[in-house]
Amino acid sequence: MLLASLLLTAVGCRSHSAPTTTIPEAELTPQACLEELDLNNLDQALKRCNQIVAAHENNPAPLTDRSLLHTLLGQMDQACLDVNQALRLVKRQGAKADPMINHELTVRQESCKQRRSMAGKG
Repeated sequence: MLLASLLLTAVGCRSHSAPTTTIPEAELTPQACLEELDLNNLDQALKRCNQIVAAHENNPAPLTDRSLLHTLLGQMDQACLDVNQALRLVKRQGAKADPMINHELTVRQESCKQRRSMAGKG
Protein backbone atom coordinates (compact mmCIF):
# COMPACT_ATOMS: atom_id res chain seq x y z
CA MET A 1 0.00 0.00 0.00
CA LEU A 2 2.92 2.33 0.75
CA LEU A 3 4.27 1.69 -2.73
CA ALA A 4 0.93 2.61 -4.32
CA SER A 5 0.83 5.80 -2.25
CA LEU A 6 4.31 6.74 -3.37
CA LEU A 7 3.37 6.07 -6.98
CA LEU A 8 0.28 8.23 -6.71
CA THR A 9 2.35 11.04 -5.22
CA ALA A 10 5.00 10.77 -7.92
CA VAL A 11 2.47 10.54 -10.71
CA GLY A 12 0.70 13.66 -9.51
CA CYS A 13 3.74 15.66 -10.63
CA ARG A 14 3.67 14.35 -14.19
CA SER A 15 1.79 15.80 -17.11
CA HIS A 16 -1.57 14.21 -17.78
CA SER A 17 -1.97 14.22 -21.54
CA ALA A 18 -4.07 11.36 -22.85
CA PRO A 19 -1.97 8.49 -24.18
CA THR A 20 -2.55 7.28 -27.68
CA THR A 21 -4.01 3.83 -28.28
CA THR A 22 -1.03 2.72 -30.38
CA ILE A 23 2.40 3.78 -29.24
CA PRO A 24 4.94 4.76 -31.89
CA GLU A 25 7.85 2.28 -31.98
CA ALA A 26 10.32 4.90 -30.72
CA GLU A 27 8.27 5.34 -27.54
CA LEU A 28 8.12 1.64 -26.67
CA THR A 29 10.85 1.92 -24.05
CA PRO A 30 10.77 -0.37 -20.99
CA GLN A 31 10.17 2.66 -18.76
CA ALA A 32 7.24 4.05 -20.77
CA CYS A 33 4.39 2.25 -18.96
CA LEU A 34 3.89 4.93 -16.34
CA GLU A 35 4.92 7.94 -18.41
CA GLU A 36 2.11 10.45 -18.80
CA LEU A 37 -0.06 8.37 -16.49
CA ASP A 38 -3.57 9.76 -16.06
CA LEU A 39 -5.09 8.38 -12.86
CA ASN A 40 -8.53 9.10 -14.29
CA ASN A 41 -7.87 6.79 -17.23
CA LEU A 42 -6.14 3.71 -15.80
CA ASP A 43 -7.71 1.38 -18.38
CA GLN A 44 -5.97 3.33 -21.16
CA ALA A 45 -2.71 3.26 -19.21
CA LEU A 46 -3.03 -0.52 -18.90
CA LYS A 47 -3.54 -0.87 -22.66
CA ARG A 48 -0.43 1.23 -23.24
CA CYS A 49 1.54 -0.85 -20.76
CA ASN A 50 0.36 -4.10 -22.36
CA GLN A 51 2.00 -2.96 -25.61
CA ILE A 52 5.23 -2.19 -23.79
CA VAL A 53 5.24 -5.52 -21.96
CA ALA A 54 4.78 -7.29 -25.30
CA ALA A 55 7.63 -5.32 -26.86
CA HIS A 56 9.99 -6.12 -23.96
CA GLU A 57 8.99 -9.64 -23.00
CA ASN A 58 12.38 -10.42 -21.41
CA ASN A 59 12.53 -7.24 -19.32
CA PRO A 60 11.01 -7.31 -15.80
CA ALA A 61 10.59 -3.51 -15.55
CA PRO A 62 7.42 -3.20 -17.68
CA LEU A 63 5.85 -6.14 -15.83
CA THR A 64 6.67 -4.42 -12.55
CA ASP A 65 4.93 -1.26 -13.73
CA ARG A 66 1.96 -3.18 -15.09
CA SER A 67 1.53 -4.97 -11.77
CA LEU A 68 1.15 -1.54 -10.18
CA LEU A 69 -1.54 -0.59 -12.68
CA HIS A 70 -3.37 -3.84 -11.97
CA THR A 71 -3.15 -3.06 -8.25
CA LEU A 72 -4.57 0.42 -8.75
CA LEU A 73 -7.41 -1.13 -10.77
CA GLY A 74 -8.11 -3.65 -7.99
CA GLN A 75 -7.00 -6.55 -10.19
CA MET A 76 -4.88 -8.25 -7.56
CA ASP A 77 -4.65 -11.68 -9.18
CA GLN A 78 -3.31 -10.17 -12.40
CA ALA A 79 -0.91 -7.97 -10.41
CA CYS A 80 0.48 -11.01 -8.62
CA LEU A 81 0.87 -12.90 -11.91
CA ASP A 82 2.96 -10.01 -13.28
CA VAL A 83 5.05 -9.92 -10.09
CA ASN A 84 5.81 -13.64 -10.31
CA GLN A 85 6.63 -13.45 -14.02
CA ALA A 86 8.90 -10.44 -13.47
CA LEU A 87 10.71 -12.23 -10.62
CA ARG A 88 11.38 -15.20 -12.91
CA LEU A 89 12.95 -12.79 -15.42
CA VAL A 90 15.03 -11.14 -12.68
CA LYS A 91 16.33 -14.55 -11.57
CA ARG A 92 17.24 -15.36 -15.19
CA GLN A 93 19.22 -12.12 -15.41
CA GLY A 94 21.29 -13.10 -12.38
CA ALA A 95 23.97 -10.56 -11.45
CA LYS A 96 22.85 -8.22 -14.26
CA ALA A 97 19.43 -7.73 -12.66
CA ASP A 98 18.53 -4.35 -11.21
CA PRO A 99 18.66 -4.77 -7.40
CA MET A 100 15.93 -2.16 -6.87
CA ILE A 101 13.50 -4.00 -9.14
CA ASN A 102 14.41 -7.26 -7.43
CA HIS A 103 13.72 -5.75 -4.00
CA GLU A 104 10.45 -4.14 -5.09
CA LEU A 105 9.22 -7.39 -6.63
CA THR A 106 10.21 -9.41 -3.57
CA VAL A 107 8.17 -7.07 -1.35
CA ARG A 108 5.20 -7.28 -3.71
CA GLN A 109 5.47 -11.06 -3.87
CA GLU A 110 5.26 -11.22 -0.07
CA SER A 111 2.06 -9.16 -0.25
CA CYS A 112 0.68 -11.60 -2.81
CA LYS A 113 1.55 -14.56 -0.59
CA GLN A 114 -0.01 -12.86 2.42
CA ARG A 115 -3.15 -12.10 0.42
CA ARG A 116 -3.42 -15.75 -0.68
CA SER A 117 -2.94 -16.94 2.92
CA MET A 118 -5.64 -14.60 4.20
CA ALA A 119 -7.99 -15.83 1.49
CA GLY A 120 -7.20 -19.45 2.36
CA LYS A 121 -5.60 -20.12 -1.02
CA GLY A 122 -2.29 -21.46 0.23
